[in-house]
Amino acid sequence: MRARVILYNSENDAMLLIHRLKNGRDYWVIPGGGAEGNETPVETALREIEEELNIQLKPADLTHLLEYKSQENEHFFFAKMPFIAAPAISGEEKERSSKSNVYQPEWVASADLTQINLMPPEIAAKIVTLI
Repeated sequence: MRARVILYNSENDAMLLIHRLKNGRDYWVIPGGGAEGNETPVETALREIEEELNIQLKPADLTHLLEYKSQENEHFFFAKMPFIAAPAISGEEKERSSKSNVYQPEWVASADLTQINLMPPEIAAKIVTLI
């Protein structure tokens, strides 16, 4: 099971995503990751956001948007947040970063969401209709 969180700023109508450059591929992902042990989707989402972006959220901050069935069940959550400068990546992603494996948090305008290479691709269109 994986959990991801769409961090949304309504004033700028933008989402905090992670721009990935990996082995010549250029794509974007919603912050999050895999469960550890018997974590619930909410627990996984909260831990991953804190580890990756050093942003602390509470369970009440999260709204479950959808469950996407791929190789693993992925739970997508939504959380409103004030506009901040995009944080530096932290945790395991920082340790794995290199010139050929980049993790760069960036704000992306909602209007641009379907124009970027968001993975998995079918999620971008669904998110636009839900927000």
